[in-house]
Amino acid sequence: MKDMKSVKDNRTKSENSLDSLDVMGEGIDLSIQQEYDRFSETIDINNVDYKEVLKEIKNLFSDNTPTEAKKRILILLAHFGNAESYRIIEKYLKESEENLRDWTLLSLKECRMFLESALLEEEGGIISTGLGGKDNKFRYYFIVSSKDGLTFSETDKNTLKREFETISQKYNSEIEEINFEPNYAILRTLIPMDFAAGEVIEEGIRECNKVDDFLYFHYYLTNVRKPSNEEVFKYLEEIR
Repeated sequence: MKDMKSVKDNRTKSENSLDSLDVMGEGIDLSIQQEYDRFSETIDINNVDYKEVLKEIKNLFSDNTPTEAKKRILILLAHFGNAESYRIIEKYLKESEENLRDWTLLSLKECRMFLESALLEEEGGIISTGLGGKDNKFRYYFIVSSKDGLTFSETDKNTLKREFETISQKYNSEIEEINFEPNYAILRTLIPMDFAAGEVIEEGIRECNKVDDFLYFHYYLTNVRKPSNEEVFKYLEEIR
C-alpha cells in the first residue's frame, strides 16, 4: 500500500478496476502511512498462525498493552483479510486510543481490500492521500497566480471561477472552495483518479487566458495538506 499514488491519464482503465480501489475519505498524516507501510513490510503473513493471532485479541483491547504491540496485532489482522478480522478491527476502531485511530483506520481499509479481493477474485488496492478523497476522487489544493504579480480584478475573479467550474464539470470534478488573494487564488478540488490533476488545471488556465490573458501558466499542486502561508509565499517568490 502506497501513501500516495501518481495517477496517469489512462482512458483504457475499466470501471471495474476503478471500483476495486478504495479512496480513503479521511485524510491521514503521511508519516503514519509511511510508518504503517514500513511495519507491514517486516511481516511475512505466510509464517503467521491466524489462531495464534486471535489469542492476542484480548491484548488489543487491554489498556496495559504497549502501543507497538497493538500496531502489530492490527497489521496482522488486516493482512489476514477475512470477515472475522475485519469485524475485530471495526470493533476496536470504536474504542481505540486517539494515538492509534489513524493506524486502525489504515488497517481496517487494508483488511477490507484483502477481503474484497478474495470475494471478487480480483486485485484491488488502497489509494490514500494526506487530504483524503470522496468516492473515486482525490482531494487537491492548487494555486494559480496572476501574470507579473498584478492584482486580480473582479472580472478576473469571475472569469477564473466560471472557467474552472466549467472545466471541473467536464472532468467530473468538484471545486469545494476558492479563496482569492490579491494576485493568486487557492482552490480545493476533487478530481477523479482516472484523470491527471495537472491536465485539469492546465486546461482551466488556458480557458481563462482565452478570455483575458491574465494567468501565469504555472501552478502549485498538492494532495498532502493545505499549503501554509510560508509555502505559498515561497512558491510565489520562486516563480517570479
